[in-house]
Amino acid sequence: MEFLPFIVIIVLFYFLLIRPQQKRAKQARELQLNLQPGDRVMLTAGLFGTVAEVEESTANIKVEIADGVVIQVVRQAVAQKVVEAPAEEAGEETEVEAAADDTSADADNVIVDLDKKD
Repeated sequence: MEFLPFIVIIVLFYFLLIRPQQKRAKQARELQLNLQPGDRVMLTAGLFGTVAEVEESTANIKVEIADGVVIQVVRQAVAQKVVEAPAEEAGEETEVEAAADDTSADADNVIVDLDKKD
């Protein structure tokens, strides 16, 4: 009976920390194994690019990070696939743009007295 609290702590530790980490690792492995040319990816270094070639024999991939610039990385360097956001209509204004327009209009009307007074 005196070991029951320790057993409960170990079980909680497993389900709260170890099991979720195993799931994330499995998802990362599946993502890296299912990469196809044309996929947009973000590398662990923060670089964004498009998968240009997948080399099955060496477990490397070639990623185009700019026009004509192709780098070779290991599959494990891919942090995630990038999902492009749907394009917004040209006439539609986002909330951030509207807020920026409002603050810039207020900033133009501010009068600042720069005379030095002792």
